[in-house]
Amino acid sequence: MKKQEIQKIDKKPKRIYGVLGLGALFLSGALVGFIINGSDRVNHSTMSLQDCNNIADKIMFAARNNHPDLIEQLNKVYSENCLNREFEQPKPQPKPEENKLPETTCEAIEELLKKELNEENTNDWGSHDWNSKVYDKLARKGCDENRDAYIKLSQREADIANALKNKDGVDVEDMSTCRQIERVLIPELRCVDGYEVCGNPDTHINNAKIYANLSERGCPENSGKYKNLAKQEIDIARALTDDNIERNERESVEIVETYKRLQMQAEAAKMIEKAKKLTNPAIDFIIQLEKIIEE
Repeated sequence: MKKQEIQKIDKKPKRIYGVLGLGALFLSGALVGFIINGSDRVNHSTMSLQDCNNIADKIMFAARNNHPDLIEQLNKVYSENCLNREFEQPKPQPKPEENKLPETTCEAIEELLKKELNEENTNDWGSHDWNSKVYDKLARKGCDENRDAYIKLSQREADIANALKNKDGVDVEDMSTCRQIERVLIPELRCVDGYEVCGNPDTHINNAKIYANLSERGCPENSGKYKNLAKQEIDIARALTDDNIERNERESVEIVETYKRLQMQAEAAKMIEKAKKLTNPAIDFIIQLEKIIEE
């Protein structure tokens, strides 16, 4: 009985020494791995600090449970990726900025009025007209230092609203305004990439009117280009109607008016002369078209 008890007592220190030995094996293996592989390889590892801590925990678990093969494998991974590695400390996240309350009465007025503004990229002329009125209020009731800027914005929105209503052209001096006008008018064009699928003359007449509008209100450097595109759309519309002005009175009026807007009265006159040569031309209507050119 005594021998058996002695044997049981002796097993505990052996197990302790075994764990310590495996732990020493881990440290020595990691050190040897680092010496062999070099610090450059470690520093270029993609493992995070958390990954390395997890591997270290697994090594200690393997040591406590007497798994030398697993320790050897984990040692290699740890020495190649983690040993003597410098990890970047996580950057502190910036605190969200607190909304500042207006410091003056005029700032409070501006904050309230700006909430009434519509989206600037809309193609609705009424929305731009409303924006023009809001900016006018801002110029009158907002802060003095912002008055000039609001006056310009009010004028810009008014110009865009008028352009969308397709009224008579005006000179546009503000480059930001002319680009804004182009941005809202160009999406209104239809079938500009494939005439073969657009057999309706109204579509091309409408495109011509938009290009004529752009030639007047768009940026000055693009005026000539828009003028040529407008003429091209009219030519397509005329081809589709075959210049039969009696059968297409409304389209004919719009074509002549667009020619006049483009200052191409000579082209309109040629169209009318061609119409006169058709069988049974509508004389009264031809006279009406000639008056449009002459006015």
